[in-house]
Amino acid sequence: MDKFSPSKVKRTLGISYLGCCDSSPKLVKSLTHKNVLTYGLYLAPRDLSGHNVCSNSDNCCKYCLNGSGRNKIELLTYKEGGPIQQSRIKKTKLFFEDKDTFMQLLIHEIRQAKRKADAANMKFAVRLNCTSDISPEKFTMMGVNILQFCESIQFYDYTKVYEHTKLSEKYSNYDVTYSYSGENWEICEELLKKGYRVAVVFENVLPEEFRGYPVIDANQYDARFLDEGGLICGLTYKKVANDYVNGKYQRPETTFVTRQEEVVSSCEAK
Repeated sequence: MDKFSPSKVKRTLGISYLGCCDSSPKLVKSLTHKNVLTYGLYLAPRDLSGHNVCSNSDNCCKYCLNGSGRNKIELLTYKEGGPIQQSRIKKTKLFFEDKDTFMQLLIHEIRQAKRKADAANMKFAVRLNCTSDISPEKFTMMGVNILQFCESIQFYDYTKVYEHTKLSEKYSNYDVTYSYSGENWEICEELLKKGYRVAVVFENVLPEEFRGYPVIDANQYDARFLDEGGLICGLTYKKVANDYVNGKYQRPETTFVTRQEEVVSSCEAK
């Protein structure tokens, strides 16, 4: 059997990396404010690659952060997306169509990033689902999932899949924050009472509390596993490529984004 060559695999695929530690300003903020170096993996969201990676994304897929940052510029420039979009599609196809190669490359890059963090005396974490919502138990190689393979490393995610929250109880190195969709408050409240965190995207200004629960500013860093439970992780909406029609910004029409009027209504209902 030929020795696994990460550089050869990436050349063959036409990608520079599978994941990296400076892939978004927010991940970088975790390092700046919390000394946490974060390895983040960005896949092609929803079914953009031909494989669905976000099963509960009906009301947010159009406004996914896949369309933000540098990729926002490329999506507004190229009809089918530019190099970033095409790279994410290739990575996602590799995950579903050649899992062993994907996992070997993933583990290699995580180990490299961990060594970098250790050498610089930084904390280290991995976020597998920056633009996807796949159970970490599906990241497997030889029957072992990534949480078991890297049991000394902290993993974390945001999710809209209720079943994924249970994995944080099953694996000590996995932390998950549930996401409010605008239509799943009963589940959110159930989890908040159990000590989980819930992420809520607000259109503009973050309130001090929402529906009776304290709100923290989750824009400051991404390492949610450092936060206490039973609270709302408030995020302000980030404009994405799909918000623009003929060059003009269109207010997103989705329950995924909490309007100011809903915030006021929740306060009045107390």
